[in-house]
Amino acid sequence: MLDNDPLNQLRPGGGIYYLNPGYDGFRAGRITEMIRDRLSGGHKISMANIEAMQADTTLLDAEYFVPWLTHAFDAEKASTVPQLAALAADERVAEAVHRLAAWNVTTPTGIPQGYDAADRDGVLSTPSDAEIADSVAATLYAIWRSQAIISIVDAALGSLPKPGGAEAVTALRHLLDDFTTAHGIGASGVNFFAVPGISDPAAARDYLLLHSLAAGLGLLAGPAFDAAFHGSTQLGDYRWGLLHRLVLRHPLDGPFNVPTAFGQFPQPLPGLSGIPVDGGFETVDAASHDVRATTSDGFMFGSGPARRFVAVVGRGRVTAESALPGGTSALPSSPYYLNLLRPYLTDDYYRARLATDLRPPD
Repeated sequence: MLDNDPLNQLRPGGGIYYLNPGYDGFRAGRITEMIRDRLSGGHKISMANIEAMQADTTLLDAEYFVPWLTHAFDAEKASTVPQLAALAADERVAEAVHRLAAWNVTTPTGIPQGYDAADRDGVLSTPSDAEIADSVAATLYAIWRSQAIISIVDAALGSLPKPGGAEAVTALRHLLDDFTTAHGIGASGVNFFAVPGISDPAAARDYLLLHSLAAGLGLLAGPAFDAAFHGSTQLGDYRWGLLHRLVLRHPLDGPFNVPTAFGQFPQPLPGLSGIPVDGGFETVDAASHDVRATTSDGFMFGSGPARRFVAVVGRGRVTAESALPGGTSALPSSPYYLNLLRPYLTDDYYRARLATDLRPPD
């Protein structure tokens, strides 16, 4: 099902192996990819391997879409189509494509206030140049994805209901997968790559892919992102941690939320609510946001893993480690109120004592 075709995998006893349209998405695909890589060559999977997988912030959809963007840019450098020639000559578009081409498709925050899996036990570190570069690329890709969905999928549907986030990303991939035969025309007969003044289907496709990037760059430098980037046109300022922020929502809301948790976890970023964290749409370290986001606060999210837990069952004992987004007490006055939160944010674990650990010896 990882090939974007839910109908071509069969059950051993006959029939189609199909669960639902969103079951085997990019997150599950990345987990499958990591497990297969580890098992190849006869390697076993350890507790440390599973913890590394739970902390993974690779964007599997970017592995697929970025090559389409770089191909479109390279193919249209010498285009005779005026719209494409203008995009290919745009210096900011060219820089963005080059940054994406060099990206390792991970999503570090890229800021000193950001919580990343590369940090240890909740203690923050200064991001490296490589982390900053990947952080900027993560922002560029996220805004491209939102604009591509809006300008390709949503625009063609007009007043019709729009697919959900994961389904919209899958639909965009399907259009590219089948482009050789369908040329961007869906089963309904709608041409999702129709561009006035461009008759060649491939040129229209490339135009929409690059135009989505240019439109995204315009947004990042505009008032919709002023709280994060203050009108900057310098791509190096577009750090992912300034957009991808977590607020742990409490049922009672207000001061019970983290931040600020009655002042015990102040806002890390002036003028921006939430905690800057790595991760993104459909990452294994669950941190999904609105794929159509178009503002400084649009890439925020309100929940993550309710608990991380890894256990190894041995003869007569279970070794387990866990991570919780808070503490073991709900009382703000308790020292155990948020004592586990910072290590949780950097994907670190504590030794979990299970019921079997508390039994008296036989």
